[in-house]
Amino acid sequence: MRYRMLVGACAVALATVGCANTDAGITTNVKSKLVADDLVKARQINVDTRDKVVTLTGQVNTSEEESRALQLARNTDGVLDVIDQIDIVAPQASFPAPAPLPTPVAP
Repeated sequence: MRYRMLVGACAVALATVGCANTDAGITTNVKSKLVADDLVKARQINVDTRDKVVTLTGQVNTSEEESRALQLARNTDGVLDVIDQIDIVAPQASFPAPAPLPTPVAP
């Protein structure tokens, strides 16, 4: 009985580790890290993994956010390389709409 439980536990552990190293598993792990991070918060970052190479695309507000996202992806188990396609876009301040131009009066 104990032997079966041990074999079952090992099978579950191997399946979990094996799935984590698939492209889909790597993508999930990177996304989870981005969402959990206080600086990045996965703002508008897309994660795509092909052959264990992660591509990050999207937009962030600062170079610190970009660096942190890249660091999180690089430090994820199973990742062989990270391609940076993140754009840094400063947040736009909201300004009130300009007042309409006066209509010229006909002579």
